[in-house]
Amino acid sequence: MNTIRDIPLNCPDATYVQPEYKEAGMRNFTNLVRTMLNDYGVYHVQFNTINKATLIDAKAHPENYPTLMVRVAGYSVYWTDIAERVQDDIINRTEHTF
Repeated sequence: MNTIRDIPLNCPDATYVQPEYKEAGMRNFTNLVRTMLNDYGVYHVQFNTINKATLIDAKAHPENYPTLMVRVAGYSVYWTDIAERVQDDIINRTEHTF
């Protein structure tokens, strides 16, 4: 299995595509974060901006996602470098809608 060290820097798969968000969804997201920080005293929150279907496909076909990164407990990690049980946990807590 390839690791990130095996991917050349000029690999097209290594490019980042900016996600598109609807204005109302971003406003709701902003309000959620403000409420968490100001009203509920939450001091740590992390967000992955990728959909559940992509994560499921990345689990089934990791060779197609050599540069996919996710947030796990305050740090970023390549999807292919985390254990299957951690991948399952991320998939299970992914995809909240506004």
